[in-house]
Amino acid sequence: MDHPGSISGGHAAAAVVPGSGPGKRRAHESHVLKARMKVLAVVLVLLSTSTAWAAGTSMYEKGSFGKIDIDLSNRTSLQRGAKYFVNYCLSCHPAKHSRYKRVADDLGISEDLMKNNMIFTEQKFGDLMTVAMKREDAMDWFLGIDPPDLSTHVRAIGPQAVYEFLKTFYIDETRPFGVNNLHLPNTAMPHVLFYLQGSQKAVFHGEADENGREHPVFDRFEMEHPGVLSEEEYEQVVVDTVNFLAYLSEPAQLVRKKIGIGVLFFLAVLGTLSYFLKKNYWMDIH
Repeated sequence: MDHPGSISGGHAAAAVVPGSGPGKRRAHESHVLKARMKVLAVVLVLLSTSTAWAAGTSMYEKGSFGKIDIDLSNRTSLQRGAKYFVNYCLSCHPAKHSRYKRVADDLGISEDLMKNNMIFTEQKFGDLMTVAMKREDAMDWFLGIDPPDLSTHVRAIGPQAVYEFLKTFYIDETRPFGVNNLHLPNTAMPHVLFYLQGSQKAVFHGEADENGREHPVFDRFEMEHPGVLSEEEYEQVVVDTVNFLAYLSEPAQLVRKKIGIGVLFFLAVLGTLSYFLKKNYWMDIH
């Protein structure tokens, strides 16, 4: 079917447009080729990332490093987690859906304490928890990865994943930052808590699959350079940090759960009163 303005009849024709010509067409074709190459590069990166993740998930049993118990009623833990977050995470990872004031109000932190100990830039008490680092710089420094917003990312992947991620960094001199991660192989993130935990070496052993192909399986960690904290103390740091990140991903849950309990109690009382009222209405009919 011919469209208005088309040239049919099987003859090739070129529209006469001001400024068009072989040079323009070559430039357009070059632009299209570059766009296709960019799409292909993105696809290859995604495929390689998913392959690395799949390979990493078979290297150790999930949950073998313990299960985290999120306790949002533990305000002391949340306050410590907030301290660790602003000291070790907020330089690169924003929390663009949270405000310093909201965090302070929810966790019982005074305005002066927040300003003097947890806001290190020119930001105001009521500002969003953003970072000064430009996205272009982040992409350049972290292997093309933009550090995710932790006010939403943790809710998407789950606290357990973050807990295991923070505990499974190990020395790998082949990586740009000298470390790798058992939970997320080939991570672009440096081990920002190494001063606290120390540097550990991962020990693997070979194991054959059903096809007879050998692949590495995680055996254990061996501490090479101890950090300033003991294993138990570092465990508490990780728990407090993840506990705070779980709160940060949905601050309303602190109030939502209290409201939910009140609503259930109200419905129980209303149901009981309705039952006896119904019995009273139908008493003379039976």
